[in-house]
Amino acid sequence: METGKRFDEDNFKHWKDTFKFQSYDENKGEYKNVKINMEDVMDRIDHYRKKYDEDDAFVRAVVDTHDDVIKIMFTKDLAHLTESHQILGLAKVLQSLRESRGEMEIWSVSRPADGNWFLVKGSFNKKELSNMDLKKIEPKDKEEEPVKKPEERLKKKEERAIELLKSNEMEGLNKLPLKIKNKVKEKMDNGWSTIPPFQFLKDFYKKSDINSAFNGKIEIFKLKPNSSFFKELESNSPKIRINRGFCRSLYLVKNDADINENQKKVVDHILSNCDEKFQGKFGVRYKF
Repeated sequence: METGKRFDEDNFKHWKDTFKFQSYDENKGEYKNVKINMEDVMDRIDHYRKKYDEDDAFVRAVVDTHDDVIKIMFTKDLAHLTESHQILGLAKVLQSLRESRGEMEIWSVSRPADGNWFLVKGSFNKKELSNMDLKKIEPKDKEEEPVKKPEERLKKKEERAIELLKSNEMEGLNKLPLKIKNKVKEKMDNGWSTIPPFQFLKDFYKKSDINSAFNGKIEIFKLKPNSSFFKELESNSPKIRINRGFCRSLYLVKNDADINENQKKVVDHILSNCDEKFQGKFGVRYKF
């Protein structure tokens, strides 16, 4: 792997959007977000890239250059860190219990008085970290990676975008190639969504797809309601977890079929929640 690698815009955006670093205010007894000095981090990151992948190297460079960082947080599956210390004893039980909660993956930073530091997967306070029984895991030197062709990088980036589109249209759109992005937005403007429908409403959708630039097809869905749809929506309304695609679909079809007064109240309530969450920007007529 070449040294002194220049990181492109995607690296920085990924790190900024993914990781949250926190310190602890002893006086107030609360965690605070740490502002990262990227210049210091970039000066240090090559040291860690010899043994760790990009996310690992970045996080370790931050911890090494920011003495107040004691906690790292990120949404599960959006990044990967490697354990360099294996937890033993009671701490391992606590790690298992705490790791199963919520959508966030949390890592703690132990900073012994000797000036060393190490990362531990899980949420632990200072006292717990100081009493931990740990076994060090020495990472092997990374093998030199072949330089990827530009089209391979673009294919991988588009692949991530297509996967994101299934849960978050905005994030997915922003990572698509411009030509494909415009095609998807045009379909969205006409009521299509890249987010799969709720299971209990799937029979009221038709399915199509859009060709991507480097990968397979992008699946899209369009709501085709009838009176039965609004009955199902009314009876299953507590199960609705609003997303931009569903808000747009419901907004565009709310007047397409006869609905009774109770069903109209359900629709109005859902759309009111949509308005509050997305400030009315459901992707209709390119309002993104």
